[in-house]
Order: sequence, then C-alpha cells, then structure tokens
Amino acid sequence: MTIWKAVAPGCAAAAALVGCSATMGVVTAPTINQQRALQGLRGQLGSPNAVSPVFADGDTHDVAIAVMKQLANPAVPEVDIYRWDRSGWKALATVTLDVGGSVAEDESGATTPIATADLTPAATPELLVTVHYNAGPATAVISDVGGHWHALTFHGGVVQDGDERVNVTRDADGSLRSHENDCVPNCAAGHLVTTVYRFDPRTGRLDAQTNR
Repeated sequence: MTIWKAVAPGCAAAAALVGCSATMGVVTAPTINQQRALQGLRGQLGSPNAVSPVFADGDTHDVAIAVMKQLANPAVPEVDIYRWDRSGWKALATVTLDVGGSVAEDESGATTPIATADLTPAATPELLVTVHYNAGPATAVISDVGGHWHALTFHGGVVQDGDERVNVTRDADGSLRSHENDCVPNCAAGHLVTTVYRFDPRTGRLDAQTNR
C-alpha cells in the first residue's frame, strides 16, 4: 500500500469505527469483520475505554487502531495500539500515561478522546490523547517517530517539561497551543497564558515557540 502521513480533516475528527483510506486520504467505513473484532476487543477490556479513528499505519497493512483504557482510579491511562492482520486486531505497542484524570466523555459529548494529527515526519499519524480532570483536559501526544511508539515531551512554556499540557488545541499548520494558568500572583488570581508548541526533529520534542 502507499505510505502516507497526511490526514484528511475528516479523518482527524472522525468518530470511533471510522477508517481512512491509505490511497485516497478520505474517511471510509471499516469492514464488517474489522468492526465486529473491534467491538469484541473493547468488550474484553473490562474498564472505561475509548478508541481512535482507524488510521493508516504506513506499513504493509491497511489500518491500525489505538484503544485507551483506564488502569486505575485516579486514572492511569494506557494506550494500546493494534494492527489489523486480515483476521483480527493484533497488539503492536503499549504506552502508559501518568497524566491523571479519567477516560470519559468531555463536555462536548465526544466519546473518542483520541484524535489523529500530522505533527512529525513519521509515516504514521500522531495520536492526541486527552483525559479530563479537575485542572481541565490534559493532552498527551503519542508518536512512532524514530521507529517506536512513545509519548512526546513538551518542553518550555509555563510549567516544567512533561508528557502532557492542559487545554490543548491544534492548528492547521501542525502546531499545538496550550492555555495554562500562570498562577501569578497565585493560581486563584492567575492568568491564562498561551504557549505554541511545534515538533523539533533535532530534539525529538514538542518545543515551545515563544520565550517566557
């Protein structure tokens, strides 16, 4: 199949059980077998979980899928990435995130807190994983840039380095914006500060584009 990275806008916003064509870059329905296997997989997890859109994996298979499940309460989300091998979903990689919160619907009613995005040169789209907790929605970015799935580090901005940022939005140019409380003079009287992050292939991080 054609190796591709660009994700059509419809793919990034697609709900669970929606696929993206590797050759056309458009949203397509999964096969009946894929859909049934996915439903069975989610039923076996036995914990709060959600799935990403089905996405092309840039390899010899048609699609891959990520499932997020809650390992503990307070939540320790785990992102399990699967690949379709023509007969079922096979485990490919696991990334554990200690970002707090819970695997649940957000205020908009969205039931898929994993979205796809094109942020790095990797052949596979990144996964924007969002969990919700009292400080607001926290987002981590999972990528296979460099040849293995892992959480990208956010560097710079209001808070210390880590694999999450609060209130993240994605721009069409491939950057991420985080809106965080600067807690000056204190968190109750603080102000929201916007920091723009972009992937830097030299550091392998999501580096702040503005100095504080």
